[in-house]
Amino acid sequence: FMRIYVDSIKAIREHQLKRFLLIIEEINRANVAAVFGDVFQLLDRDDTNKSEYPIQVSEDIKKYLAKPDVLGGTPEDYSSLSIPDNMFIWATMNSADQGVFPMDTAFKRRWDFTYLGIDDNDQDIRGKYVVLGRINKQRIEWNKLRKAINHFLGKQKINEDKQLGPYFIARSIVVPEEGDEIDSQRFSDTFKNKVIMYLFEDAAKQKRATLFEGCFENSSRYSEICKEFDEKGIGIFNAEIQLEAEPVDLKIEGTNVNGQEA
Repeated sequence: FMRIYVDSIKAIREHQLKRFLLIIEEINRANVAAVFGDVFQLLDRDDTNKSEYPIQVSEDIKKYLAKPDVLGGTPEDYSSLSIPDNMFIWATMNSADQGVFPMDTAFKRRWDFTYLGIDDNDQDIRGKYVVLGRINKQRIEWNKLRKAINHFLGKQKINEDKQLGPYFIARSIVVPEEGDEIDSQRFSDTFKNKVIMYLFEDAAKQKRATLFEGCFENSSRYSEICKEFDEKGIGIFNAEIQLEAEPVDLKIEGTNVNGQEA
């Protein structure tokens, strides 16, 4: 915060038309009101974007700001501090994690909130395909599968913030450097360890039998679900998910997908 503050003050002194941005990722991973301390008060801005209510600063901050290689001057020059009009703070928060450190109302009302929907920014993963299943081999579009799972979760009254975003699986895996074919092995390993685990242990914990109906009697055992995923891909899921994902059946060498001679 102080580094960005110093840069913004230097720019003002030098009449530079620059803006400075401090980005805080996953702001609710700490007790933010306590972390911000007195800076909390500076978040109230007037019509010119300056802090409405300056704060008194500690002797340590005064001495720091007065250093020749920082802002210069004397400590007495910095008895109060306010956020200038060229300095901004943005923060991100996963609304599904609100229970980590809930924000109090007084803190939240000092921010402008923008909600990003579960399907926002999915352009890059559209039309990216992966081949899954050893026995029931199918070509699947990851984005369609993701949306099909989300639609199922929605029907089960599971909130949007518990559903799968475009990059629940890392972008480096689902957006190939060339072409539209996702590496099957990397995808499968991550899908089992991340997606299936998340659905099994968290998002659909109370809906396992319905979600993983393709596993029949094994729907209550994570290890068995993973084994069946290796064999039949999205065949582990509810029939509605399979239908909506629109998989393309592929022939296995020497046989068709029903196990009959090709």
